[in-house]
Amino acid sequence: MTKHLSLVGAPSVEGLPPSGLACLVIVARQHGLHLTPTQLIQDNLLGDQEVTLPELLKCANTSGMTAKAVTLDWKGLSHLKRALPVIVRLRDGSHMVLLRLEGDEDSTRVVLQDPNASEDALLVIDQPRFEDIWSGDVVMAKRDYEISDETQPFSFGFVTALLFRERRILRDVAIAALILGFMGLGPIMFWRLLSDKVIFYKAYNTFYVLCIAMFVLILFEAAFTFLRQYLVQRLTARLDVKLSTYVFEKVLNLPIDYFEQNPVGLISRDIREVFRIRGFLTGQLFGTILDSTTLFFFLPVMFFFSPIMTLMVLAFAGIIVTWLILMLPAYRKKSSATLAAEGVQGAFLIQSLNGMRTIKSLALDTRQRHMWDVLVARVAKARLAEGLTGTAIQTVVKPLERLAVSAPYAFGVYLAVSSGDPVYVGALFAFLMLSQRVAGPLMQMAQLINQYDEARTAVTIVGRLVNQPPEEGRSGHGVRVPLKGHIEFSGVTFKYKGAVSPALNNISFEIPLGTTLGVMGKSGSGKTTITRLLQRLHSDYGGLIKVDGVDVREYDVDHLRRNVGVVLQENFLFSGTIRENIAAAKPDATFDDVVRAARLAGAEEFIDKLPRGYETYIYEGSTNLSGGQRQRLAIARALIVNPPILILDEATSALDAESETIVNANISRIAQGRTLIIISHRLSSLTKADAILVLNRGVVNDIGRHDELLERNDIYSSLWYQQNTHLVPAGRTEKNFRSPTLVS
Repeated sequence: MTKHLSLVGAPSVEGLPPSGLACLVIVARQHGLHLTPTQLIQDNLLGDQEVTLPELLKCANTSGMTAKAVTLDWKGLSHLKRALPVIVRLRDGSHMVLLRLEGDEDSTRVVLQDPNASEDALLVIDQPRFEDIWSGDVVMAKRDYEISDETQPFSFGFVTALLFRERRILRDVAIAALILGFMGLGPIMFWRLLSDKVIFYKAYNTFYVLCIAMFVLILFEAAFTFLRQYLVQRLTARLDVKLSTYVFEKVLNLPIDYFEQNPVGLISRDIREVFRIRGFLTGQLFGTILDSTTLFFFLPVMFFFSPIMTLMVLAFAGIIVTWLILMLPAYRKKSSATLAAEGVQGAFLIQSLNGMRTIKSLALDTRQRHMWDVLVARVAKARLAEGLTGTAIQTVVKPLERLAVSAPYAFGVYLAVSSGDPVYVGALFAFLMLSQRVAGPLMQMAQLINQYDEARTAVTIVGRLVNQPPEEGRSGHGVRVPLKGHIEFSGVTFKYKGAVSPALNNISFEIPLGTTLGVMGKSGSGKTTITRLLQRLHSDYGGLIKVDGVDVREYDVDHLRRNVGVVLQENFLFSGTIRENIAAAKPDATFDDVVRAARLAGAEEFIDKLPRGYETYIYEGSTNLSGGQRQRLAIARALIVNPPILILDEATSALDAESETIVNANISRIAQGRTLIIISHRLSSLTKADAILVLNRGVVNDIGRHDELLERNDIYSSLWYQQNTHLVPAGRTEKNFRSPTLVS
């Protein structure tokens, strides 16, 4: 229930907890934390009076959250959409929870929740009235996750938590990197000693010792390099498995609405961004951190040789970092535009591949080619803009990289020439090698800024996918009792998102155990919606749907769907053998089980004629099977688990007359021991049903047997005689009965 009110203030009420603490409890619940006002009062030694902002922040920060208070105007408040819900402080000192903003820019309204009122009693007020009561103070709070907490939403913190699960590998890699960094000093000191000791003094014995030591050092360096790379590759593989498994599991748990409202191409692109994140973490970021360990050894030695020259190297590195930071917003904008254009292009490509048969049959090649050319041009333009921005950045960075090495070296040569000390030449040569080794990690750190921004964009894209609310009923705590098949709809109303009128409007009916129910009605009358609600593909409906006396929302979703077999008008078969497809829902099915299901579905007749029988491979899209063959395999796949409830949703519509006759002949056998719901526009498929439900505009128009409906229901009798003109009684014409008036 939402109330549209004007507020003049919300004074505190005796006997109720302070509104600020009650608001904090509501916000904490949104982030998965369960607090109580009493707990907050006791833990923070507070009284019953209204809390101040510092006290509210203290309560949040000591309860597993991170909070901060800001003072905003209306414009600033309107930019907090991603931070909602927040706590707003009113002029009288009380608090409310700002849940969301509604409306457009010209008529924006705020939706508030009074913490001491019922949860569904929301307050909706417009901007002027809200500004009259609002003090301007806002408290933003979010859950404070530990770096190793894997329960947090998908973010860099979540991926870091996965990395920290591999502490042993990280430790071993760090040790190998430190040893390699220390060994990196060996070649430099080798050349320093050659220049200063061997060449100048002609010390051959020293030369031999240095050569042997250098050879041993090279062997150890090769061994530790291999060890480090092996560990990094192993870490990458483990992270790859965890990320891919996690994301795919999250995608499978999304509600069906998400897939119906978002193009498959964009979803596929979002999933692929996981590999960009993994590449950044284990490639650029991890590699830069490991390579930077050499700085712990090289920089002190460089300062020992020449503090001034070392500072010159660091100064150039600082200039590069500053330049990259300044150019980051422009590059981010171009990169985001490229990702968006590539996403649209990928969605169009997948759509075209899926619809290739339609494209060919309607000769749409030219149209699709033109649309593809337009998308390619957009992607090329976006990539060009991104590339030019990157080129502009590198045009400045490359000379600075050269100067970072050349300028200190030139300065060192000047000092060597000025001093006239031949020993200084060896030190200068060693410093040059050190500066080159130091410049690499410094440049990697500078480049990491751009790479981090790309990875952050990828994290946002993947997070937008996997942080979606999962399908309800997948907690694993739902009812899992065996189903029998008694179904009851009581006052069920449901409307699809974006629809004007409800698909089902206060419908009620009952299907006794073991009954065969036929459902008929024109497109848009709600036939398929009934089956979708029964499978719990949607949970946001009014009324009650019960199976065996239990609300379907109380059942575990997977358990419910395993007990409700469904055959649709268009069925998807997986790439694999016929046997694998039939046994998809029952991997432990024996060959006899597969044959029995195929025989019951009328599929055995055509399977036996195939050269490889049940081992015949079905290609992607099942292009090597006819529509009727696909349909019968889908029926067999549904029957193999022997579900107590079976739904045939226009299951015979794609069958030829012979195949339909075979399936219809088996309907009585299929229906034995289970509740069967048959949805069909071919009324001949429903004549043997125990009852037939007639739907019209989302409401139950009538329910009865075939003979009864033929006598009393205009919608049913009209459609029956249209499909069976040879059965029209003598003297009865189209003018003698009304045609159906169903509206989609």
